[in-house]
Amino acid sequence: MYAAGERAEDAVVLAPPEPLTLEALGRIAAGAAVVLGDRVRSRLEASHAQLVALAASGRTVYGLNTGCGPLVDRPVAPDAAARFQKNLVRSHATGLGAPHAASVVRATMAARAFSLAQGRSAVRPVVVDTLVAMLNAGVHPIVPEIGSVGASGDLVELAHVAAAVMGEGDVEWRGSRVRAAPALAQAGITPVAFEGREALALMNGTACETAQAALVVLGAEELVRAAEVAAALVLEALGANPEALDARVHAARPHAGQVAAAAHLRTLLAGSRRLRDASARGGRPVQDAYTVRCVPQVLGAVRDTLAHVRQVVGVELNAVTDNPTFFPEEGAVLHAGNFHGQPIALAMDHLKVALAEVALFSERRLARLLDPAANGGLPPFLIRNDAGVRSGLMGLQYCASSTVAENGVLAHPASLGSVPTNANNQDVVGMGTVAVRQARRLLENGRRVVAIELLAAAEAVDLVGGDMLAAGTRAAHAAIRRLVAPLLEDRPLGHDVERLADALGAFAS
Repeated sequence: MYAAGERAEDAVVLAPPEPLTLEALGRIAAGAAVVLGDRVRSRLEASHAQLVALAASGRTVYGLNTGCGPLVDRPVAPDAAARFQKNLVRSHATGLGAPHAASVVRATMAARAFSLAQGRSAVRPVVVDTLVAMLNAGVHPIVPEIGSVGASGDLVELAHVAAAVMGEGDVEWRGSRVRAAPALAQAGITPVAFEGREALALMNGTACETAQAALVVLGAEELVRAAEVAAALVLEALGANPEALDARVHAARPHAGQVAAAAHLRTLLAGSRRLRDASARGGRPVQDAYTVRCVPQVLGAVRDTLAHVRQVVGVELNAVTDNPTFFPEEGAVLHAGNFHGQPIALAMDHLKVALAEVALFSERRLARLLDPAANGGLPPFLIRNDAGVRSGLMGLQYCASSTVAENGVLAHPASLGSVPTNANNQDVVGMGTVAVRQARRLLENGRRVVAIELLAAAEAVDLVGGDMLAAGTRAAHAAIRRLVAPLLEDRPLGHDVERLADALGAFAS
C-alpha cells in the first residue's frame, strides 16, 4: 500500500550502499512510499546468520546475551532473551512532552530502516520489512519529543518506534491516535516478536536526531534563499548602491557562500532602475549601512555553515550507528561507540547560531525600513496615511524583536550541557536531541521574521512604486500580494505573517 497519489515508480528506494540523500528523506517525511533494494535481503540474512552462529558458540555479544548499559555484566540466558528484548523497549519508551510531527516520525523510521538495511546490526529481514510496511500504510508511532540525551543514540524516542513495531504503544492511524496492535491489524501488518538483539538494534542509534537534522537543513536552505529575496526587495525600496554586489568584489574574497549569495542577489536585481551607484546617489553617502551593503557576506557565511552541516548530516544519515557492529564477510563483531550523537550535536549547535543570525539580520533591515531616520524618506512604520491615528507595522516589529531575543537563548550550545546519566556509564553525552529540538524552533522563528520582512518590503515597494523594480523582485512582490493584501487600514497581521512563513518555498525557488 502506498501513500495517497503515490505510484510504485515514485517510491524512494532504500538500497545501501547507494546513499540516502536528504532530499529523498524529505520526500519520505512528506509521505512518499518506500521500497527496499534488491540486495538488502541478502545483506540482512548474512548478518543475522552471523548472530545465530555467535549465539550458538556462546560468544558474549552485547545486547544479545548481556544486559544493557551498566548492566552489561549481567548475563541474559537464552530462555530469557525474548522477555529481555520486550522489557528493554518497555523500560525505555518513557518519552515526555508533545509528540513529534508525523513527518519527523516518518523520517526517523526511514533513517533507522536504512541503517539496519546495511546488514551491520544482525536483525532479520522482517524487522526492516515491517518498518517499510508501516511507512507505506501510514502507521506512525506516537513519539514524544523529550527523553534522550544523544549518547547511546536516541534510545527513548526509538523505543517508541520499536514498541509500535512489536504491536505496543500508540500510533497515528488514519488521522486518529489509536493503539498500535489494532492499527497494525487493520493495515495487514503482523507485529514483530523480537529475537536476538533486534529491540536494541532498533533503539541504538541516532536516527531521530539525524532525521530531524536533515529536515532542518532542508528548511534552513529554503529560509536563506527566501531571506535573500527579502533583502533584495529592501535594497530596491531603499535605493541601495549595487556596487556591493559586484562579482569582482566577491571574487576577491571567494568564500563559496558569499559568492553564491551575491550571484543570487544580482539575478534577483538584474535590470532594476531603483538601485543607485556612486555616480547617481544625489548627495546620499557613497555606501550603505551593513544591513544593506553586507548581505552577501552575512548570508553567505550562513550558506557556508549550512554546507558544512549538510555534509555532516549526510554522512550520519548513511552511517551505521549501532553497537556492536557486525561484519559477516569477515566473521567479526566489534564493540564500539558509533551510537554517540556528538557529530549531530555539534553540527546542530553550529546551525543554531547561523539560524539565529538570519533572523537577527532580517530584523535589523526591518528596523531600518520602519525608522524614518534611516529609511530614506519613507513614512514611519510604512504608514500610508494618518500617521498617529494609524500605527502601521509597529506591532509586527515587536514580534520580530521578541523573536530575535528568544533566539539568542535558543542558540546557546546544547552540547556544552553534558549531564552524565545511566549510572555514569553515559558519562559524556552530546545532547544532540536537545540541540536539534532548539534548531527546529529557531527555524520556525526565522521563517516568521523573514516573513515579516517580506511583508514590510512589499509595503515599502508599494510606497516607492513598483514600476522600476527588477523582474525578479517584481515577481517576489507579486507573490507576496497574492497572499497578503496591502495595509490600507490597520488590521491584525499575525495570520498574514503565518501565511507568508508557510509559503517561503515560493520565494526560495
